[in-house]
Amino acid sequence: MIQMEIQRYDYLGNSSIGFYATLTSTQAVYPPEFKEEKKELFDVEKSAETFINRTRLVGLFTAGNSNCILIPKGATSREKKKLEEAGIDFQVIETNDNALGNLILANDHGAVISEKIEEHREEIAEALDVDVTVSRIAGIKNIGVCAEANSNGVLLHRETGEDDAEKVMEALGVNDADIGTVDMGSPYIGSGLVATDTGILTSENTTGPEVGRIDRTLMQE
Repeated sequence: MIQMEIQRYDYLGNSSIGFYATLTSTQAVYPPEFKEEKKELFDVEKSAETFINRTRLVGLFTAGNSNCILIPKGATSREKKKLEEAGIDFQVIETNDNALGNLILANDHGAVISEKIEEHREEIAEALDVDVTVSRIAGIKNIGVCAEANSNGVLLHRETGEDDAEKVMEALGVNDADIGTVDMGSPYIGSGLVATDTGILTSENTTGPEVGRIDRTLMQE
């Protein structure tokens, strides 16, 4: 069994670590100057260091699972070349709502997407090779920023109701779900947390009790 670990990290002093990287169990996309020792927490086969949409906000503009990283149509040819050279499996989603990290919550068993990109449901399902559910979390359309998931569980916005939690759990094929916060009280879990089946990064400001909730929900027993 892989020994999982939770570490704290603020990328270039920014606590919204979830906006800066997209990590899966086999693939990772980071912006330039992402600390090497933090990359080593994630035992991935393929990784790329690049901008996306000409910004360092890789996690905001991309989403995915071990099968595919979804990128926005605004990604430049140079950025795509970086991904290709690293062997990253990726697909461009042709939508004007290009902050895909805010709109998609996925693991290797399923995905939940925002109604904003419902017209791309079949395309996303085919790329990620999972079933896709359309939903809100805590009444919010930008579901990707409201939660973080791996194969062990899903941590959700603190205002998430039981029905929404059950729907997300079923969609992602996980047995554990809880509500919580990150970064000293922020309910926007996806902004301050990145989780895979091998490691978890959260912001430097995430408190001990918040880390405890992350541990109980997303870590292997």
